[in-house]
Amino acid sequence: MLMDGVQLMIIGMSVVFVFLVLLVAMMSVMTVVVRMTQPAPQPVDTKSRIAAVLAVVASKRNSRQ
Repeated sequence: MLMDGVQLMIIGMSVVFVFLVLLVAMMSVMTVVVRMTQPAPQPVDTKSRIAAVLAVVASKRNSRQ
């Protein structure tokens, strides 16, 4: 009876381990695929980024009042 429990535990832990290994492998493959399919990020002008942030802050301040 005790050996059956140990055998069931080993089988269960092995199944979980194999599932986790496959999960990590698939996530690594997906990372490579996404990096290959996405275009390279375009450089953003610092002045336009600052202007955009200031516009959002001003909009939020005006919407509260």
